[in-house]
Amino acid sequence: MFSVRMDVMDDSQKEFLEILIYLFLRYNKFDDAFALALILVEYFPEDSLINLSLTFAALKSNTPDAALQALQSAESLPKSKELDKLFFVLKSKVLWAMGRDVEARSAYTHFLGMQEQDLRLAIACPKSKTKPKS
Repeated sequence: MFSVRMDVMDDSQKEFLEILIYLFLRYNKFDDAFALALILVEYFPEDSLINLSLTFAALKSNTPDAALQALQSAESLPKSKELDKLFFVLKSKVLWAMGRDVEARSAYTHFLGMQEQDLRLAIACPKSKTKPKS
Protein backbone atom coordinates (compact mmCIF):
# COMPACT_ATOMS: atom_id res chain seq x y z
CA MET A 1 0.00 0.00 0.00
CA PHE A 2 1.29 3.48 -0.79
CA SER A 3 0.52 6.76 0.88
CA VAL A 4 0.28 10.28 -0.48
CA ARG A 5 1.95 13.07 1.43
CA MET A 6 -0.31 16.10 1.62
CA ASP A 7 2.14 18.25 3.55
CA VAL A 8 4.46 18.92 0.60
CA MET A 9 3.94 20.00 -2.98
CA ASP A 10 6.57 19.99 -5.69
CA ASP A 11 7.03 22.64 -8.39
CA SER A 12 5.22 20.68 -11.10
CA GLN A 13 2.16 20.27 -8.87
CA LYS A 14 2.26 23.96 -8.00
CA GLU A 15 2.51 24.93 -11.66
CA PHE A 16 -0.39 22.62 -12.57
CA LEU A 17 -2.61 24.17 -9.91
CA GLU A 18 -1.63 27.70 -10.96
CA ILE A 19 -2.66 26.86 -14.53
CA LEU A 20 -5.90 25.37 -13.26
CA ILE A 21 -6.64 28.56 -11.29
CA TYR A 22 -5.96 30.57 -14.45
CA LEU A 23 -8.33 28.39 -16.47
CA PHE A 24 -11.06 28.60 -13.83
CA LEU A 25 -10.75 32.40 -13.85
CA ARG A 26 -10.64 32.52 -17.65
CA TYR A 27 -13.85 30.51 -17.96
CA ASN A 28 -15.73 32.32 -15.18
CA LYS A 29 -15.52 29.52 -12.61
CA PHE A 30 -14.70 32.06 -9.93
CA ASP A 31 -15.77 30.01 -6.91
CA ASP A 32 -13.64 27.07 -8.07
CA ALA A 33 -10.65 29.37 -8.63
CA PHE A 34 -11.18 30.89 -5.19
CA ALA A 35 -11.32 27.47 -3.47
CA LEU A 36 -8.22 26.23 -5.27
CA ALA A 37 -6.29 29.45 -4.59
CA LEU A 38 -7.15 29.12 -0.89
CA ILE A 39 -5.59 25.67 -0.87
CA LEU A 40 -2.52 26.78 -2.81
CA VAL A 41 -1.87 29.76 -0.55
CA GLU A 42 -1.77 27.36 2.41
CA TYR A 43 1.22 25.63 0.81
CA PHE A 44 2.89 28.80 -0.49
CA PRO A 45 1.96 31.71 1.80
CA GLU A 46 5.05 33.68 0.76
CA ASP A 47 4.26 33.58 -2.99
CA SER A 48 2.99 37.01 -4.01
CA LEU A 49 1.52 35.82 -7.33
CA ILE A 50 -0.57 33.17 -5.57
CA ASN A 51 -1.77 35.72 -3.01
CA LEU A 52 -2.71 38.14 -5.80
CA SER A 53 -4.48 35.32 -7.65
CA LEU A 54 -6.41 34.59 -4.47
CA THR A 55 -7.27 38.29 -4.20
CA PHE A 56 -8.65 38.38 -7.73
CA ALA A 57 -10.55 35.11 -7.35
CA ALA A 58 -12.10 36.30 -4.07
CA LEU A 59 -13.06 39.59 -5.66
CA LYS A 60 -14.71 37.85 -8.62
CA SER A 61 -16.48 35.47 -6.19
CA ASN A 62 -18.10 38.50 -4.52
CA THR A 63 -16.19 38.05 -1.27
CA PRO A 64 -14.44 41.43 -0.93
CA ASP A 65 -13.55 40.81 2.73
CA ALA A 66 -11.57 37.69 1.73
CA ALA A 67 -10.06 39.64 -1.16
CA LEU A 68 -8.92 42.38 1.22
CA GLN A 69 -7.41 39.81 3.58
CA ALA A 70 -5.47 38.17 0.72
CA LEU A 71 -4.38 41.59 -0.51
CA GLN A 72 -3.08 42.49 2.94
CA SER A 73 -1.12 39.23 2.98
CA ALA A 74 0.41 40.09 -0.39
CA GLU A 75 1.24 43.67 0.60
CA SER A 76 4.42 42.89 2.54
CA LEU A 77 5.66 40.15 0.20
CA PRO A 78 8.43 40.89 -2.27
CA LYS A 79 7.03 41.56 -5.75
CA SER A 80 8.41 42.33 -9.18
CA LYS A 81 7.66 45.75 -10.61
CA GLU A 82 4.85 44.30 -12.74
CA LEU A 83 3.29 42.46 -9.78
CA ASP A 84 3.56 45.64 -7.74
CA LYS A 85 1.50 47.44 -10.39
CA LEU A 86 -1.02 44.59 -10.35
CA PHE A 87 -1.17 44.89 -6.57
CA PHE A 88 -2.30 48.53 -6.79
CA VAL A 89 -4.89 47.80 -9.48
CA LEU A 90 -6.33 44.97 -7.37
CA LYS A 91 -6.20 47.14 -4.26
CA SER A 92 -8.21 49.75 -6.10
CA LYS A 93 -10.80 47.19 -7.23
CA VAL A 94 -11.12 45.61 -3.78
CA LEU A 95 -11.53 48.94 -2.01
CA TRP A 96 -14.04 50.08 -4.62
CA ALA A 97 -16.05 46.89 -4.11
CA MET A 98 -16.10 47.62 -0.38
CA GLY A 99 -17.39 51.15 -0.96
CA ARG A 100 -14.13 52.80 0.07
CA ASP A 101 -14.04 55.10 -2.96
CA VAL A 102 -11.43 57.62 -1.78
CA GLU A 103 -8.92 54.90 -0.90
CA ALA A 104 -9.68 53.10 -4.17
CA ARG A 105 -8.95 56.25 -6.18
CA SER A 106 -5.74 56.77 -4.24
CA ALA A 107 -4.55 53.23 -5.01
CA TYR A 108 -5.39 53.64 -8.70
CA THR A 109 -3.66 57.02 -8.80
CA HIS A 110 -0.57 55.33 -7.37
CA PHE A 111 -0.76 52.72 -10.15
CA LEU A 112 -1.07 55.46 -12.78
CA GLY A 113 1.97 57.19 -11.31
CA MET A 114 3.97 53.98 -11.66
CA GLN A 115 2.82 53.64 -15.28
CA GLU A 116 3.75 57.25 -16.03
CA GLN A 117 7.18 56.76 -14.50
CA ASP A 118 7.74 53.70 -16.71
CA LEU A 119 6.62 55.64 -19.77
CA ARG A 120 8.96 58.53 -18.99
CA LEU A 121 11.81 56.11 -18.50
CA ALA A 122 11.03 54.39 -21.81
CA ILE A 123 11.00 57.74 -23.62
CA ALA A 124 14.21 58.93 -21.95
CA CYS A 125 16.09 55.68 -22.53
CA PRO A 126 14.70 53.97 -25.64
CA LYS A 127 16.01 50.53 -26.42
CA SER A 128 18.22 50.48 -29.46
CA LYS A 129 16.72 48.61 -32.40
CA THR A 130 20.00 48.33 -34.23
CA LYS A 131 22.43 45.57 -33.55
CA PRO A 132 25.80 46.66 -32.18
CA LYS A 133 28.69 46.27 -34.59
CA SER A 134 31.02 43.43 -33.80
